[in-house]
Amino acid sequence: MTYKTPFLSHYRHIQLALVITLSMLCTSSFAGGDGMQFNTLSASKQLDSGHTLIGVVGTIQEEFQGKIASVVVAKKTDFGATWRAGYFGYFAKQGEDTGIQEDHRLRAALVFRKKVGGMVLTHRSRVEYRMGELSGGFRYRPAANASYPMKLFNTHLIPYAEVEPFYDFKEDHLTIGLFSTGVLWMPTKNIVVNVGYMDIYLNKANTHTKGPVVGLHFKL
Repeated sequence: MTYKTPFLSHYRHIQLALVITLSMLCTSSFAGGDGMQFNTLSASKQLDSGHTLIGVVGTIQEEFQGKIASVVVAKKTDFGATWRAGYFGYFAKQGEDTGIQEDHRLRAALVFRKKVGGMVLTHRSRVEYRMGELSGGFRYRPAANASYPMKLFNTHLIPYAEVEPFYDFKEDHLTIGLFSTGVLWMPTKNIVVNVGYMDIYLNKANTHTKGPVVGLHFKL
């Protein structure tokens, strides 16, 4: 007969505590930097209808300092792609003496994935409409992502790299380019930790904004 020890019976709770602790340590260690900082907390829930609800909140520091919030509905299509539709809000502040500037965005996207050997290639084709005080109009944001899932001590690690240009229809040219790389760590099937680095290239100003990205995601 096999008996579960107290340690093994609480193993998942210990893992969860370690994940949260790691995320907090990473976030706090980046808090004093001069470059960009992007921290998110998110959760997703798959419904009986096949739709997935995704909610995200977070903080970002770049050209502005602010908070973000997003709600997305997604579903896989019969031809293999996944469609997404949702809302993204960016509430930014330029200084202590200024008010909050709001940037509201409606988004729609198609996501395609293909496995090539051990690698996973992903293309996301997104269109967003911006309404707010920072800017307005349509933007097209295609993204190309390459990842390589692997196992480590019964957990999953997924190194990745992604490129995402921003085409602004009003300005009729590419305004921003994003390059990000990092690792997704899945200590359990329902928890994903993202630790990465992002480089934002601003075409108009010909400048780069760089910094860490830390995210914690729960699959409910």
